Amino acid sequence: MGTNHHWDTVLRKLSSLMELPKRTRWLIVILLLVLALGLSYVVLRFSTGLEWFEQYGALGAFIIAFITNITILFPVPGFAIVWAIAASTPHWALVALAAGIGAGLGEFTAYLAGRWGAVLIDPENSTWYRRAAVWMERYGSLTIFIFSFTWLPFDLAGIAAGALRFPFWKFLLWTVVGRLLRYLIECYLAHLGWELWYG
Repeated sequence: MGTNHHWDTVLRKLSSLMELPKRTRWLIVILLLVLALGLSYVVLRFSTGLEWFEQYGALGAFIIAFITNITILFPVPGFAIVWAIAASTPHWALVALAAGIGAGLGEFTAYLAGRWGAVLIDPENSTWYRRAAVWMERYGSLTIFIFSFTWLPFDLAGIAAGALRFPFWKFLLWTVVGRLLRYLIECYLAHLGWELWYG
């Protein structure tokens, strides 16, 4: 019981980050972006070329994307490794396909949290969750796609979809489509950047 209360407290604090003033949220987004780019640079710079990542290929990208997307409200930056794998091989599109499918399937946990009523956020105190729920009611699949394709807090849309009993197969379909298109763009840019920089 004490452990559940502890996790409820931690998760509510994490969800309250979305309630910060707009300027503070933008600073956090910029900081996270700089950290992600820095992490990507370190991964690429200190690996001996990219041969180390190349050995994992599409299967490695799938596993990394799946595992890093099953977390709820706590992002794990697996995308940097996926980018490194994509940069290491001429088959970057296959890496993107595998990562997009893995990431999309990994998001099932947010849907199930909403469907089973897990207390991860406080709807009365979370403006972002309320927005996601309204968008889900109004636009359905389009909301899932937009949250999946962009860097919006996807777990909120997933939780809202589950709570609203949105069809699970549609949820997975549009999540995979959004993540797949996003990874195609990101992996292409990672590969192109590596080719231009070190080509």
